[in-house]
Amino acid sequence: MWYNRDDADLVSHIHDCLQKAEMASSQWRIRAQEDFDFVAGEQYSPEDKSLLAEQMRPIITFNRIGPVIDAVCGTEVAHRHNIQYIPRRKGPSYLHTLLTGAATWIREQCDAWDEESDAFQDLAICGMGWLETRIDYQRDPEGQIQIERVDPFEMYWDPQAHKKNLVDAKWLIRVKNVHYQDLKYHWPDKAKYIETNEDKNLKLIEFQWKEK
Repeated sequence: MWYNRDDADLVSHIHDCLQKAEMASSQWRIRAQEDFDFVAGEQYSPEDKSLLAEQMRPIITFNRIGPVIDAVCGTEVAHRHNIQYIPRRKGPSYLHTLLTGAATWIREQCDAWDEESDAFQDLAICGMGWLETRIDYQRDPEGQIQIERVDPFEMYWDPQAHKKNLVDAKWLIRVKNVHYQDLKYHWPDKAKYIETNEDKNLKLIEFQWKEK
């Protein structure tokens, strides 16, 4: 398997996957940006704006998409689901009650409901909504579970995946902008190997191989 190779082969493999994902999702990214612009009321192309400006005509937008998205997302907020552990067999349920309370407490600590609603809004607008569940050791040295919404434009996926929710994807990639100082904080022993640009902003690539 590829993950038994040396570091150079692994990096090369990840970059190959990223290039394939960029090509496969390029059209979707263009349309998704247009979708977000439409919801925000930016529904005129630059050419149309220039033409209206030359004709000294006002740029008026009747945004009928935004209210529809607000209504759909409002329905999601009004019908939020809670995690509940239910015993599969008859008997004492104190353990499941304890687990339900623990899950609720964890979600309250990280505002999971709001993060899920933000991801649902992304889904309603562009067709992709992403969440990340991780353990944060900065807020709590013993570890605190965090559930956070992920910018859909940061995500890339296996072009061969065709099923709903990308359940058949073999890998996923996240590319996000990271400041040099953040990388230096997390990987101090590798800071000298990081090539920085003038504004000290770098791309951090996270690769996840999905075992079957």
